[in-house]
Amino acid sequence: MDQETGTTTPKPRRRRPRRRRSRAKQAPVEEIEPQTPVERAARRFGIQQLRPEQTEVIDAVLEGRDVLMVLPTGFGKSACYQVPSLLLQNPVVMISPLKALLKDQEAKLLERDLPVIRLDGAVRGKKRTEALERIEGGGPMLVMTTPETLATTDTSEALRKAHVSLVAIDEAHCLSEWGHDFRPAYLRLGSRMEALGSPPMLALTATATHRVRDGIIRSLRMREPKVVASSPHRSNLAFEVLPCEDGVRARVMLRLVKRLRRPGIVYCATRREVDMVYAWLRRFGIPAHRYHAGMAATERNAEQEHFMRGGHRTVMVATNAFGLGIDKPDIRYILHYQSPASLEQYVQEAGRGGRDGAKANCIVLPDGADRRIHEALLSRSRLRPDQLYRMGSALAAWSDEDKSPGLEALALSAEVGPRVAMALVAKIEEAGLIYVEGDEVRFTDPSIDLEEAVRALAGQFETLRTQDARRLDALGQYFNSDLCRAQFLSNYFGEEMDEPCGLCDICRGSPARPASFFAAHTAPDRPKRKTRSSRRGKRSGRKKRPNSKKTRTAKATNGKAEVEASAGANGDRPGRRRRGRRRRRRPRRRTEGATEGATDGGASESPPEA
Repeated sequence: MDQETGTTTPKPRRRRPRRRRSRAKQAPVEEIEPQTPVERAARRFGIQQLRPEQTEVIDAVLEGRDVLMVLPTGFGKSACYQVPSLLLQNPVVMISPLKALLKDQEAKLLERDLPVIRLDGAVRGKKRTEALERIEGGGPMLVMTTPETLATTDTSEALRKAHVSLVAIDEAHCLSEWGHDFRPAYLRLGSRMEALGSPPMLALTATATHRVRDGIIRSLRMREPKVVASSPHRSNLAFEVLPCEDGVRARVMLRLVKRLRRPGIVYCATRREVDMVYAWLRRFGIPAHRYHAGMAATERNAEQEHFMRGGHRTVMVATNAFGLGIDKPDIRYILHYQSPASLEQYVQEAGRGGRDGAKANCIVLPDGADRRIHEALLSRSRLRPDQLYRMGSALAAWSDEDKSPGLEALALSAEVGPRVAMALVAKIEEAGLIYVEGDEVRFTDPSIDLEEAVRALAGQFETLRTQDARRLDALGQYFNSDLCRAQFLSNYFGEEMDEPCGLCDICRGSPARPASFFAAHTAPDRPKRKTRSSRRGKRSGRKKRPNSKKTRTAKATNGKAEVEASAGANGDRPGRRRRGRRRRRRPRRRTEGATEGATDGGASESPPEA
């Protein structure tokens, strides 16, 4: 009770402590002890249980059979060559076009103290010499390299001495789908295998139709391979097609990127579109990165590293050059700003989302003009019959002179670029007309009419162009189909899917978007940049000078009168304003008749003497 006022003060209420809900104690999960050597080797890689498809592939590889593995992205294909590398007596070689993937896998395996060697263009000098010596010593290990490094003499000689037990070719679909501008050395892997003694081969890819599978088997010269395949669809991917006509695609893209959870990837068909979309996202305050082949290597690597960091919820805008071998599990959406070139490419890129098992949106924004863009890009990447004819004439001329040309000399003779020359040589070598030994091209049978035999191969190039057109047609059918998106994709790849997915826009029965969804955006105001004068005035605490012309004129007039008045008193010239610090006056020399103590101006007198 308050003695002055006589009122009673209420006591503060005590909060009741919350009762914690009793949680049922879960019984600890008993770990099953591995019984077989395969299970024990898988545990060393941190794999608790292998999928049935993985076990089937590993068993076939250990038996010495060739295997073609077609499993979805994120299904654990890498375990199918990593586990055998601990069980086979001699090295297992993994060939991949992605240096970033090799570097990432090497770091993870070294953390587990597993025998692994990375050999690519970045490994030089003493490290390269030590790596080659370890390979020549043999024993169970995993050797990871690129197609170009495999073609070098020292690498192939070290692997030949080591008696390789298995060769795994990652991203094997590139052998038949990509043009000569991708990696020409990839097309010659079949002949490289013969130089290594024709060891068992394991070809791995996420998407391959029956025609692509036949192309892989033929290019690698596989011997009655075992094919292990499953549906390319994963149950956590929500496919959607949102047609965008009349120039509203940029508005739709911005609205989706704002609403969807990050991180995400926005794929574009050209470098120009990547730069444009990247600028739009940054203009609207969305944290974004970009990636395409036109950027410097250091800039690309820096952008990729920032995007791959854990916990960074950003957006990557890229061409199809980004994504192969990318292992970021929490990507929440894959948005195709332009249509992909094929359903194979679309499934590859869409499979990079939702690797953690959570839902991921896979959205395409097609436009009728996208097909013309892809037709132009494919026409530049595919080999032309006239290039083949020139190469046949050049080979016939070298054969008549009984000389073995080098690849550079052959390219000059055929008047084609070095990449085109390597791709043409790979196709002609696949037909058995020539073979490459070191850097020289040798002829299998000089007696045959080489020019006519090479011209007969022109039909294959026309077939490839026809298949490109069919892929684009299938893409249009996918956009306009009323069938479940997942079922359509499964049927396209020759797999059966009994029930609809329940996640795609067809299964959900998504209604038409409102008109506001396609409305224009209001760009945020850019912050005004502070001028130099305002920053200087703020630091010194002085008021800013007025910018009005009338104010400046009035102040100048008043100031002139004041200056004239002060100048009359000080002996200065009238009409002149003093600016800045006054200079220290130097005393004049004393002259005859001058008063002692007088200064330069003579306006002041000396003090009187006492």
